[in-house]
Amino acid sequence: MIEIISHKHASELILLSGAYLEQNESENNLPIGLAYRLAEDPYYYGPESPLLLSILEQGRVIGVAVRTPPKRIILSRVDRRIQDAILDLVRYLHEINMQIPGVVGPVVEAQTFSDCWVDSTLGISASATKRMRVFETRSVANLPLSPGKLRAACIDDRPLMAKWVAALSKEIGEPTSFDSAKSRAEKLIKDQQLYIWDHGESVSIAGVSRPTRNGATIGVVYTPPAHRNKGYATSCVLVLTKELLADRYSFCSLYTDLSNPTSNSIYCKIGYAPIGDALAFNFFPSNSYTISEK
Repeated sequence: MIEIISHKHASELILLSGAYLEQNESENNLPIGLAYRLAEDPYYYGPESPLLLSILEQGRVIGVAVRTPPKRIILSRVDRRIQDAILDLVRYLHEINMQIPGVVGPVVEAQTFSDCWVDSTLGISASATKRMRVFETRSVANLPLSPGKLRAACIDDRPLMAKWVAALSKEIGEPTSFDSAKSRAEKLIKDQQLYIWDHGESVSIAGVSRPTRNGATIGVVYTPPAHRNKGYATSCVLVLTKELLADRYSFCSLYTDLSNPTSNSIYCKIGYAPIGDALAFNFFPSNSYTISEK
């Protein structure tokens, strides 16, 4: 029997499902990282309460779903009975009248959720918007570095970092308003999670996001066009990863877009190895948005 448990606070989800997520911590870095951040600040990602769900079979955790409105629902790996678990999850979401703009998760889980959501909702279609690969490393290669050095972004960097975050968002197909980009850049700088490769000027950036008990995720990797093909991004990510591993983390992980072979090859050279693939779907109305009576 599948049971869906809704948590009022992320600390409750971590208490019940944290050990399950940590069995595949890198592959589950998105839901567990969000949970840790939300445990510190329930409204870190916005004013609406997050959706925090544990999926159990006979009292045993087999999966997790997290959503920070208005974004897509995020799925962890589901340990067993994926079809049954996802069907019950979709039924639960319909019962609470939750409208979902999309889903992100491991390939099988995300595809199954997308199919079930479309089948159970009249007038809804789905489109796979991104195919991703999750990488992990516990050590980095000894590669020659580009000229420059890594430094933490500071308050004086805020205007440029806001522009770069906005440009990155547009480039990866998830454009955001400048105000949102500015807010994100300010949060990253405030939390000391944004780093710059500086070669007389800022030439590339990489961020640390969703730190967990054992690892951290590298993200917000961006080099403006004028500074590309000079190895700055490789150097930035390599040194940042090395510093994180030398600090308190056992591993670092990151997502890559499979449509960008350049970034995938760069991370492999640094020492990252693929551990799983993920899919992102967007849902959109084809006629109307009405729950069917299936």
